[in-house]
Amino acid sequence: MSQEILTSPVSMPPFSFDQPQTFELFAEGRSWEPGWLADYRKECWEQFSNLPKRVLKDERWRFSPRARFGLTKIDGLANAKESLLIESASTVDGISFDLLDRLILDQAHSISLLPKISGPNLGADDYSLLTGAFAETGFILRAQASARSDDPVIIEHREPEAGKIAFHHNLIELEAHAEVTLIEKFTAHPHNPGGHISNLLKVRLGEGARLNRVVLQECSQSSSLVQMENFIIGKNANLNTVSLHLGSGQSRIESKGVLQGEGANFDYGSVYLGRNDQLFDQRTIQVHEAPHCTSNLLCKNVLCNQSKSIFSGLIKVEEKAQHTDAYQTNRNLLLGSEGKADSLPGLEILANEVKCSHGATTSRIDPQDLFYLQSRGITSEKSEKLIALGFLNEPLMGINDKNSREWAMQCLESSFAS
Repeated sequence: MSQEILTSPVSMPPFSFDQPQTFELFAEGRSWEPGWLADYRKECWEQFSNLPKRVLKDERWRFSPRARFGLTKIDGLANAKESLLIESASTVDGISFDLLDRLILDQAHSISLLPKISGPNLGADDYSLLTGAFAETGFILRAQASARSDDPVIIEHREPEAGKIAFHHNLIELEAHAEVTLIEKFTAHPHNPGGHISNLLKVRLGEGARLNRVVLQECSQSSSLVQMENFIIGKNANLNTVSLHLGSGQSRIESKGVLQGEGANFDYGSVYLGRNDQLFDQRTIQVHEAPHCTSNLLCKNVLCNQSKSIFSGLIKVEEKAQHTDAYQTNRNLLLGSEGKADSLPGLEILANEVKCSHGATTSRIDPQDLFYLQSRGITSEKSEKLIALGFLNEPLMGINDKNSREWAMQCLESSFAS
């Protein structure tokens, strides 16, 4: 009598970034990529794998509940084709705007700069390296010398479904005297919110180039966002970026602006409206490497309910960066009794002919301001909203494009009304 041998079905191990198989399976599925890109992915994975598994004290995460950004909550990769959408591209000759996955085979030279620029390295090293290893998509915006577009190009980052993570690896490269306006939207998942986005942006501006950038983040309050930005600004180039954060349960924003060429200018503004138990963790550094450069950072936060904000910013002026003008300001307004704001502004100056200042304040609404509005028949709730809107208005005024500025203000007002 023959005996039937029963075998158990082979099951895949649970998805985890702690398992080597996770990257091996991913790499096998992308064996068609250019060798240099495969090598870059492998290098990022190896560096991630060698990170300390447990760091008892990391000043780059001071005040931040790091567990809220833990990778153990992730159970798979998002569908890359569904996580990024070009909403409006440029029709101007000399300006190209496309997705990473479309360019890898046909125009690999256009993305060859990606491995050559690091992330900001302000704490979220694990997310930065994982993005280098696993990103299947991202946007690539390039402008040839003197190319200019009056109409903005628009990209939409879509929150993936609950438990999944989308890795976006993006590059902006503007050659000498080019000018582009970019709008980035982060939107919530329409049916099954709770996904994660890891977004790594690398920017290089040539001599006299100008980039105007507006970011609107409206992800769901059950989602998680890690945004990492590294701006390299050349001689007499101008970078203006303004971000409006209205969503996401926890957001970690790391921004590094490096003024490499003489006469470079860097303007950075951000607005955050926190509600419920939202967390907004912002880390910035303005690095002045050349003389006669200016940078101005203004971050304003309004905190309702149990929401929390963290700001840690540094102005670093190298010895050769004489005649630097650099400013850094963080202002926080608490609505209610349970919101909390922590601020850590800092200066590191090695040059002697500079104008630098930094400051941070946290306050509540002045009762006299409330009384003034209420004495004119405005309810207490509406009075608070009007004061908060006025408080947050200043960074949005830094948006150069009038239509984009009005649109951002409308989005902020709508968020208060909801």
